[in-house]
Amino acid sequence: MAADIPRQNRIARAMRPGGPDVVVIETADLPPLADGEVLVRVSAAGLNHVDSLVRTGAYSIRFPFPYAVGVEGSGTVVAVGAGVSLSPGARVCWTAVLGSCATYVVASARMLAPLTEGLSFEAGASLAHAALTAAGLIRHYPLHNGSAVVWGAAGAVGRMLVALLADRGVSVIGIASGARTGAAREAGAACVVDRLIEDVAQAVRDHTNGRGVEAVFDPIGAATYETSLGLLAPRGCLVNYGQLSGALPAIDLARLMDAGSVFVTKYGPRARVIAPDEIGDVISEALELATKRRLATDVAGRFALDRVADAYRALESNPAGKILVFPHGL
Repeated sequence: MAADIPRQNRIARAMRPGGPDVVVIETADLPPLADGEVLVRVSAAGLNHVDSLVRTGAYSIRFPFPYAVGVEGSGTVVAVGAGVSLSPGARVCWTAVLGSCATYVVASARMLAPLTEGLSFEAGASLAHAALTAAGLIRHYPLHNGSAVVWGAAGAVGRMLVALLADRGVSVIGIASGARTGAAREAGAACVVDRLIEDVAQAVRDHTNGRGVEAVFDPIGAATYETSLGLLAPRGCLVNYGQLSGALPAIDLARLMDAGSVFVTKYGPRARVIAPDEIGDVISEALELATKRRLATDVAGRFALDRVADAYRALESNPAGKILVFPHGL
């Protein structure tokens, strides 16, 4: 390692369960790099709803408090440990690296993806987590043809999921709202439904000639559960991966039979469909798609590290775009 690399890090930590107010900035020593590790100067950190869910202390994924917040970001390699092919100066992005809301991160090189030429640090910090989530969803419930509904198709995960499904030959019906319907179409949706002015169930029936779809991918939860069941073809599957409107109701097996003997599953990290040493490659596949289609969401808010609590407040207001933190200033 070079002799002039930084020795200290400014890092955001959640001190106890609670809202954004429990997140503070601390200074800590950077650990020495082990074999296979990389030190990265963080240019942008992307915030995600899972960050807020974990911080409440009531989510199924838990960390002991205090813990360093943020999992997604982009930046420049500063130094590398033994056995790493990346070189200082390389532009990279990542997700699943706890403590990414900081001036520097230390991460396994296998979890980093080189930023494709033409993609900015903002795009990298907006795409990485969505890429991992979307890739996990299509591994959890693989489709290679047929049709699928994607709720939230204009969001970060939604756009990536639409693109990955379409790239695999699936006819995607994207559900979005207002002007954002164009983003779902640009991502590769064969049909886009504006949920503000259209009857979602009727539109899906019309597009599938009354049959329904093989799968529904839904991050919303309680508010869309019944509608989603009604969109499925017989033996179709509802794949929930979020609870923006509240948790799913208790599963009623008789209701699933009446809906066509359909299936319901909830996807999360414990599905273990992507190994840690695959993460960089998974993100790279998505970045390649992002050079062909407009997949990066608009940035809804940019915050300095000292305003990280405000950044999380903005995230929790359900903005129409990505919330980014810039650890070295705007």
